[in-house]
Amino acid sequence: MFERVIFQLLEGAFICRVSHPDTFDFLCDENNLRSVEDFFSQIGRRVAKTSKQSGFYLVFAAYGEQERSAIRSNYTEIKNNLIPVISFFNLVIRTTGQEDILMYGTAIEADTLIGKIDQDISLRNELQSLGSRFKASSSDTTQRKLLENIFKRLVNDGYLKLANPERAIYQVTSKIEYLLDVIKFIHETDETLKVGDEQPEGETSSLI
Repeated sequence: MFERVIFQLLEGAFICRVSHPDTFDFLCDENNLRSVEDFFSQIGRRVAKTSKQSGFYLVFAAYGEQERSAIRSNYTEIKNNLIPVISFFNLVIRTTGQEDILMYGTAIEADTLIGKIDQDISLRNELQSLGSRFKASSSDTTQRKLLENIFKRLVNDGYLKLANPERAIYQVTSKIEYLLDVIKFIHETDETLKVGDEQPEGETSSLI
């Protein structure tokens, strides 16, 4: 289990009870966490927790020029992906009324979501716009296929986990807490991106 935790963190995983239940429980043991931290301290890393303490992830322990370069690269990537991700969660909130969507562990039923979107032309248009933000394939001709590919992208990026493949039920992971911390940081320190500025008229973010 120790080795599995090490590799998951090195691969950039956000370990929480939803995404990695076994390794999350392992890290919740103080002795195990101390052993993991001792290992990473030898290579200039440390284990951090999300703002609500629901997930573990890896960060640099110190910040030299090489580390700053890596952080800037990661920060740029997050900024580029920020608008599509928050737009998706806003779409879910408006479609389902799930105000608790930002809590890790919250379930999203794909069939329920697509059923409500099909009944509302404005939501269908918003989904099409969201697909272009995610750079979905032009072959995604149906609403369902488009939504499936967006879900797949968010699973690959670590924001969702496919909890029930048969019923197409997804769960939000603790990485959403990290995303909200990034949004707050950007609004406080980075004038080059204001999240609401790039959203269509009437699509005010409810995440901030």
